[in-house]
This record gives sequence, structure tokens and C-alpha cells, in this order.
Amino acid sequence: MKGDTRNRILVASLLLFNEHGEPNTRTNDIADEVDISPGNLHYHFRRKEHIVHALLDEFRVDARRVLEPPAGDRISIDDFWLFLHLLLELTAAYRFLFRDLESLAGTYARIDRTLGHFARGLESVFELYLRLLTTGGQLTVGDADAPAIGRNLAVIALFSARFDELTGLSVSPDDAALRVAGSILKALKPFSVASAAAHIEDLAAHYRN
Repeated sequence: MKGDTRNRILVASLLLFNEHGEPNTRTNDIADEVDISPGNLHYHFRRKEHIVHALLDEFRVDARRVLEPPAGDRISIDDFWLFLHLLLELTAAYRFLFRDLESLAGTYARIDRTLGHFARGLESVFELYLRLLTTGGQLTVGDADAPAIGRNLAVIALFSARFDELTGLSVSPDDAALRVAGSILKALKPFSVASAAAHIEDLAAHYRN
């Protein structure tokens, strides 16, 4: 039961952080969501900081799976599409980390370091996909251009939803993820050969809203 209560606290915390933001969520709110006393929550996590760090540990485990390099030297646009889905599921599941990044990084040093490692890893994985798709004859990305394009794709993946918020676009988290997926696929299209461009266009059509 001890482990079950701890997990319930983490699940409830993640849901509340995602919905309201970590700075706007109190430990009493979490206790109410789990239907336990504040004292019981305190038994498992003495401070909200410990909850945030536990969720950050979960994020790191999930992120390592997503950033696993593609197996083999031959990949397809569909392989990239699957990676993109896993990535967006991850960032949606932990969206409070990216939405509240500035305030969280100022409060929790571990978040700044962890998300910095994640961003650099994501940039590298995007670059690897670009190179492998080019080697496979599906893209035409030059060696000198791959790092910059990989960086641009990582920026779109991590921060375009925040950009939409800043420009006044109000969409649900699900619709925001769809917009990100469509934007990344559209960014690939100019570098694709004709057959791959048609397939990318078909995939991108699923994300128009």
C-alpha cells in the first residue's frame, strides 16, 4: 500500500501540474486529489520539491527510451513518424516542465540540467534521423546543414506550442501536439525527394486543424 499511495501521489501531482502549473499547485491540492490527509502526503514526500524531483526521475527514464537511436542503417519516413509520435507523447505527458521552464529552472536546479541534457540529446537524434534518411535516399540534407536543421526541429518540438500561446492561439494540449507534429513534417518536406514528399504530405494531412 505504501508504494501504491506514493504512485497515486505522483500521478495526481503530474495531472495537477500539467493542468494548473507547478507554481500554482499546493501540496494540499495534491492531497485532496488523492483523497489523503496532508500528513499522509508529508509521510511520502516531505516537500513539494521531492515530488518534482521524483517526477523528473520518471521523465528521465521515459526520455531515454524516446531518444534511443534508430536501429540499423536503413530507416524510413514511417520510422521517423513513429519517433515523432513517441516524442510528442512524452512532452505532452510532462508538459508542465516545458510550459513553466523558466520559473521551474530558477527554483529547481536539477530541472535546468535535466532538460538541457534532453534538449541536446533530442537535437542529436533529429540530426541522426536526417542523416540516415538522406543516406537512404529519402531526404537531401547536406552534411553541413544537418546540425542546424536538427536543431530547428528540436526547437519546434519543444517550444512551438509555447510560441502559439504567446501569439494568442488557444488550443487544447492534444491540438497543440498535432500542430507540432504537422509543423515538423512540413519542415522536412523541402528536403525530401518526390516520393518521400508525397508520403510526408499524406502524414501531415492528419495534423491539420
